[in-house]
Amino acid sequence: MFQLWKLVLLCGLLAGTSASLLDIRGNDVLRKLKSGLERGLDTFDSTLETIFQNLKTELEFRCSHKVVEETQETENLLEQLISRIFQVVYSLTGVRIKNVQVPDITFEASDNGADVKIPITADVTVNLPLLGEIVDLALNVDLQTTVSIETDTETGASKVVVGECPNNPESISLTVLHSRFGLLNNVVDIGVNLARRVVSSVVQDELCPRFLKLLESLDAECVKKLIGEPHEK
Repeated sequence: MFQLWKLVLLCGLLAGTSASLLDIRGNDVLRKLKSGLERGLDTFDSTLETIFQNLKTELEFRCSHKVVEETQETENLLEQLISRIFQVVYSLTGVRIKNVQVPDITFEASDNGADVKIPITADVTVNLPLLGEIVDLALNVDLQTTVSIETDTETGASKVVVGECPNNPESISLTVLHSRFGLLNNVVDIGVNLARRVVSSVVQDELCPRFLKLLESLDAECVKKLIGEPHEK
């Protein structure tokens, strides 16, 4: 049963005063997240580095075969790593991101190497003070970069060159699945905006750096195989 105090609070939200307070609270959440990201999420969950190393080993194992094939293990490790990261984010922010799905790392050959992408989908639930869970969202976001093989001018050896991993908050797709307060669009908008800023911060400071580090850790012959280029015998 909807409680009277919540009805009074919602009336305040419509007037804008309480909405401003929720905006302030959202900024507090983002400051806490920023502090956690600066410390490193590994300090909150030591298994993150273990899963990352397992993922690196799995990709290297795939490269040890003459023909590189997609494996369920790569998908599982990607989902484990990203899910654990989002679990730490939830403990810091109250924004729950679960049911993470990652098909695979895709390498699409280009003139200068390959465009690399990790597509991520998940379910997001935003909690706000006093109101609790206010909106459920569907998240779609792609981690993208480029990778190429260049020849070292001094040694003549091949080396892996990785591009940037752009982070554009507007490219983060958040679709409202369910809101608990019907037509109060300003409350829902606050929840969606908070989720977008949280995801954007995590992409910029946690997911992209790990993505680039993973690619940079692979040797040139492995990357050639993943791209589908002929490799040296």
